[in-house]
Amino acid sequence: MALAREPTTCGQCHMGPDHSQIEIYNESKHGVLFAAHRGEYDLKAPPKTLTVRDMPVPTCATCHMSGLEGAGVTHDVSSRLSYYLFAPVSEKRPGGDDKRASMQLICFNCHAPSRVLDVYAAADKVVEDTNAKVKEAMAIHDRLAAKGPAFGKEIDFLAFDLWHYYGRTAKHGAFMGGPDFVQWHGNYEILRTLNRLKELEAAGAKQ
Repeated sequence: MALAREPTTCGQCHMGPDHSQIEIYNESKHGVLFAAHRGEYDLKAPPKTLTVRDMPVPTCATCHMSGLEGAGVTHDVSSRLSYYLFAPVSEKRPGGDDKRASMQLICFNCHAPSRVLDVYAAADKVVEDTNAKVKEAMAIHDRLAAKGPAFGKEIDFLAFDLWHYYGRTAKHGAFMGGPDFVQWHGNYEILRTLNRLKELEAAGAKQ
């Protein structure tokens, strides 16, 4: 049980530039507080009767799987997720509003509802903005690809990196409390890569 609640257990796979959840968690207030007070938690507490006294700071398992304060226990780690954040353009999951409400109930155990709703509203905006940038980049990629193989390799890498690494990072950072990942590891890189695609398209137009 204790091993399952350790963030590093999930972080063995959920790490790196394409799904940097452990890095985002470690930067977030949740991660900082967990590291600072880790000796104060009951990591072996039964999941069905888990309370905020046992886990006053959440780890991955607390939010995605636990029965914190009466919430249902689940092994479907996506059952409280609103979006397909891993996708190039993130759409809401089936039943996304209900899944969101389930996650927010977990958040409400420690945070005021107004705070939780503000965080979700800001994260929704990041998803919306990131989707728009990805669509713009993919449209440029497709126009360049249609011109033939001269542009092929670089534009393929650029478009892939933009959504697969930087887009995912920005969206995950928004929902997990990692502002540096939203901005510098996410949006900065998205805009830098998008500008390069625009340069290539402008160069092609002059030929």
